[in-house]
Amino acid sequence: MRMRRSGAFLVVLGLLGVLMTAPRAQAVEYRLQVVSMWDSGFNSFVKPGELGDGVLGPGLDALVASLDRGETPRGPLLSDRAVQRARQTVAQAYGTIRVRAEITPGGEEKQRWDEVRWDGKPGERSVWVIAPSGRGRPQELYRVVLQGTGPLRHFTPYVPTNGHKLPAVKYPLDFLWFHEERGTLWEKYLSRSLDLSHGIGVVVGSNSNPTFSDQVYLVVDQAEQSTTYKAVLVWREPPSNLEAPAPPRPARHR
Repeated sequence: MRMRRSGAFLVVLGLLGVLMTAPRAQAVEYRLQVVSMWDSGFNSFVKPGELGDGVLGPGLDALVASLDRGETPRGPLLSDRAVQRARQTVAQAYGTIRVRAEITPGGEEKQRWDEVRWDGKPGERSVWVIAPSGRGRPQELYRVVLQGTGPLRHFTPYVPTNGHKLPAVKYPLDFLWFHEERGTLWEKYLSRSLDLSHGIGVVVGSNSNPTFSDQVYLVVDQAEQSTTYKAVLVWREPPSNLEAPAPPRPARHR
């Protein structure tokens, strides 16, 4: 009897030793830096040939370096679209988790980026929302510059077709909201259309109401090591906002 008890005790000790020595998944610190700007300011940096999909180049590097140093003029920057944590239902619909984060808006002194910091687990995904507050004239998201686990690259958001995966995709905003409420967005659509091979992707909600701006979702695929993700969001006036020229004034007869 004593031998059986001793054997069982040794088995329990062995299991405890295995559990104590097994590697534990440790939280890793991640950062997301986001800035929104007018296309006119963006175009002053880019070089010829840098506006193709997946293209990288010195103009894009110079833009991000200028933002890092706080030297980019404030005029082309848009301050009414800060980064927000997604609601729990939205995070679930995007196949992500909702994490605790410290969000520091840009605009103070030389700080140009909105910066998000959080601790997360490698292999999990998180989603962040940029919803314009409505101040100023509405705009559409036109171009994006992304940096995740690779170099800076330029992309244009497109409506996904033919089963191709893209780092920047565009859907009607009403369509996104419909599937967010049902929690089926990632499973039915984004898992098949959004390319996260570089660690970050953009989902644009195109607003059908011309009096309101587009809405943007940044999806981060958390890397194995601490990583700073960057996103430059380039906005422009949609064609529907172009004002017709004033009619000529009638000539005055003397």
